[in-house]
Amino acid sequence: MTIRRRDVFVLGGIVALMYGLRALPWDRLGGSGLSYVDIEGVPPFRRLELAGQTSTANIALVGLDGPLPDAGARRARMETLRTDPCPALFGKSAFDPVVPIAYFSEFRCPFCRALERDLQTLLAKDPAAYRLVQHELPIFGPPSELAARASVAAARQGKQQELRRCFMRTPMVAEEASVRRVAETLDLDVERLLIDMSSVGVQAELDQTRALADLFGFIGTPGLVIGRTELSGAVPLSLLRQIAEEEKAEPIPAC
Repeated sequence: MTIRRRDVFVLGGIVALMYGLRALPWDRLGGSGLSYVDIEGVPPFRRLELAGQTSTANIALVGLDGPLPDAGARRARMETLRTDPCPALFGKSAFDPVVPIAYFSEFRCPFCRALERDLQTLLAKDPAAYRLVQHELPIFGPPSELAARASVAAARQGKQQELRRCFMRTPMVAEEASVRRVAETLDLDVERLLIDMSSVGVQAELDQTRALADLFGFIGTPGLVIGRTELSGAVPLSLLRQIAEEEKAEPIPAC
């Protein structure tokens, strides 16, 4: 496995910054009310003007890897979703009478670990009001890609979150043998999991997540779309609660 230089730089920087930056009162800056801007070309979605911290493979080191070879195909997939992103974003139950929360994550992202604890707290307080939809957005190379494929494949056996929790406690999942060991502890059908990981369907789901990330401007992780509100970075629980309460009072997003 090759570890890219930019990954080392970015991972070191975000670990050094995460605790100090996360403590900032993002929800109180600029007054007690929250300020939003419309996301151009993606009505009715909006973006919070203040954001938290984001782990990204390219935001601080743009240009190290050169242009993406699949840039044209990615743009085409993004434009296909633009007119009706809700089914891809929130799943088949996009119009349930609950607040949908689309969560974009990366297994090697420390901010994702912090945000997931806050999301669990939010959902536990009022589980009937929200529905979480997982999106895997691997940005740190082959280990992240492998873990993301395993997560999406495990969802087909109803054990995505169990597998994800195991991976989040593991520094790195770098090879098939590591995935196999974790899957066995969860009583997954390991052979089916490995087949699904290489399937066209899993690749299509990852491509769709990438297209959604491009559409909503996520250049790193974590990313959230709570109802009609997009958030980039690990914002504090108090801000999550405030936005969630505002979204509960609004109609379900109609794309």
